[in-house]
Amino acid sequence: MNRFIIAFKAFIKAFKNPVKGQQFLDGPLKDVSQKKDFSHLQLLSSLQHASRFIDFLKEDLSSFNDAQVGAVVRKIHQDSAALIEDLVTIRPLKEEQEGSVVQVPKGYNSEEIKVIGKIKGEPPYTGVLIHRGWKAHKHSLPQRTQVASPEIICPAEIEVKS
Repeated sequence: MNRFIIAFKAFIKAFKNPVKGQQFLDGPLKDVSQKKDFSHLQLLSSLQHASRFIDFLKEDLSSFNDAQVGAVVRKIHQDSAALIEDLVTIRPLKEEQEGSVVQVPKGYNSEEIKVIGKIKGEPPYTGVLIHRGWKAHKHSLPQRTQVASPEIICPAEIEVKS
C-alpha cells in the first residue's frame, strides 16, 4: 500500500481518537518496573566492596583525630580511585592546568564548558580555567549476577562462632 495512504489513514484514526494517536507516537508501552536502571547502586556496591566507601561515609568521625581519619582516607582514596579507573576511566575535559588562561571558542559545547563570570557579547571569550571538568571514556560496570534485589548494595555479614 502506498505510504501516503497509510499516513492518511493513521491521521484519520488519530484525529478520531487522540489518545490512541498519542500512544502510537509514544511507541509501545513499556513495563517501567522491569526497566529500572540500578547502575548507580551497582557502582556503590563496587566501591563498598573495593574500599568500604559507604562504611566510611556513614561513620561518625567526630570521635577520631585528624591523623586517624587521614590514615583511613588515604587507603579509601587509593582503593576507590583504582576501582573507578578500572570501571569508568575518567579523564579531564581540558588538558590545561587549573589557573591557566584559556580561550572559549565560538560555537563551544555548553555541555563541556560552563562559562561563568562577567559575560559580555558573543564568544570567543578569554578566561581562567577554574575546573578542568571530567569525561568518562570507558563504561564497564560488571554484569550483575544478583537479580532478585538490586537495591541490596552490600549484604550484612554475620560470623557464627560455635
